[in-house]
Amino acid sequence: MAIAEIIAIGSELLLGETQDTNTVFILKELRNLGVNVYRTLMIGDNPPRIASAIREAFTRADIVITTGGLGPTVDDPTREATALAFDCPVEYREEEWDRIVKYFLNLGRKLPSNNNKRQAFFPTLATVIPNPVGTAPAYYIHQDDKLMISLPGVPSEMRFLLMNEVIPLIRNIYPSESTMLVKTLHTFGMGESVVDEMVSELEKSTNPTLGLSAKQGITDLRITAYGEDYHDAAQKLQQFEMAIRNILGNNIYGVDDETLDQVVNDLLEKNKIQLDIYEFGMKNQLSSLFRAEFLRDIRQDPWELFEDRSIEAIKRYFEQQRAAEFPTLVCIKDSSDKNFTEISLLFFLKNQLYQSSRKFNSRIFSDDYISLAALDLIRNSIQN
Repeated sequence: MAIAEIIAIGSELLLGETQDTNTVFILKELRNLGVNVYRTLMIGDNPPRIASAIREAFTRADIVITTGGLGPTVDDPTREATALAFDCPVEYREEEWDRIVKYFLNLGRKLPSNNNKRQAFFPTLATVIPNPVGTAPAYYIHQDDKLMISLPGVPSEMRFLLMNEVIPLIRNIYPSESTMLVKTLHTFGMGESVVDEMVSELEKSTNPTLGLSAKQGITDLRITAYGEDYHDAAQKLQQFEMAIRNILGNNIYGVDDETLDQVVNDLLEKNKIQLDIYEFGMKNQLSSLFRAEFLRDIRQDPWELFEDRSIEAIKRYFEQQRAAEFPTLVCIKDSSDKNFTEISLLFFLKNQLYQSSRKFNSRIFSDDYISLAALDLIRNSIQN
């Protein structure tokens, strides 16, 4: 399996003026190709530093891909940096300048200035990758079974060249049936440390590997499986996923792109459930999570129903008046403490009461946490 590193070039990236979306896109495509990425790097427009980064990357990797720095201005340093890294000069290529001129003429635009001629210079070892969707040609150097690829930084141009030129190039130079598959399992409300303790033995596995990440109460478990071919990788991933599910059970609510609100809406549809929703202090946030056909009645801040506003009194009210007739979700948000928010969730379903109370730090958690907690309570109640 080939090993790659990615270098995103541009001082604007380091200044936070431009977001590096190119690296994420390349990572996903290399993963699909079965190429293992060891490291990514973001670096400014400094040719000696870029050259040093390229040389260092090749001490670990077979493939180095750079993005950015191929434009027509003085601060586009990638061609010069590549020449330094490979200890070769740069040279002007008339045929590439002719192509750039023709590109402008085809667009009906003014002929480029001499500045654009910088885009017709390449390291002498480089093979040009023509760019039919922009003015900056890409290039690659294949030497001693190492592959250097330099792509433009404009995302649309980079993606076009990656998919149409670079991926086929890598397949040709590093032919392999090996495959990398990734699957992410989602849990809510357990906490990363709790999940970590439960699956700690599985985290020691080298293939497949298991990684955890957490945000807003959701802890994701990312499985990465390597195989000699797709079937081998898929089998390893499936067996590993079953081992995780045997430990976490119903705490796993979805996989990959599935969201908790999608899962719950699907459950409501499957079980033909319509909800009455009573929100206290939530400003319609909960009811907006559900598709309209699953909402029977919505009440915002109906405090007038209660002489006694305690949680126990509210419970008694819904037990006596509502629960036996319709599935009902009640959410009460208490923000009297400016730093901590407390929520009380009640869900009545088929004469059963399911409830959850949580307190969280409102300085780092948003009200989205409340929405997720309500959805998870409904999910667990229906699946109970």
